[in-house]
Amino acid sequence: MTEIQEVTPPAAPSQGWTYQGVFVLSTLCFMVIMAADCLVNGTVTSWSEFGIVFVSAVAALNVRRNDLMAAVWAPPIVWLFALETVGQIGKQQGGTFMRKQILHLAYGLANHAAWIIGAVILAAIITSIRRLRNS
Repeated sequence: MTEIQEVTPPAAPSQGWTYQGVFVLSTLCFMVIMAADCLVNGTVTSWSEFGIVFVSAVAALNVRRNDLMAAVWAPPIVWLFALETVGQIGKQQGGTFMRKQILHLAYGLANHAAWIIGAVILAAIITSIRRLRNS
């Protein structure tokens, strides 16, 4: 006798941003925000702080379920990359070129650490809720 086998349809692919997409799209969006901040205000101000939180929340809401951790890792990396590229538009303290770069990096991370950590925490909360709702 022949057995009847049921055919199960393949699982639908996850929709949303991939792991790499989170970093690329978040970085590009945040670079635009930081560039506008530096051009208008002359330095990195609260526009960039609110921008990193906003970009992190959008990434956490749009990332694929399989790649949720990318949204948690992205905020500090995105901030660092934007700070060292378009953040150079802003005014920097005096001294040699190397001293300016070291101070720019140190102060750019230290002065805005609470916002960067807040963006990481917000992304972790959003991704945790998404993971629990889809379980």
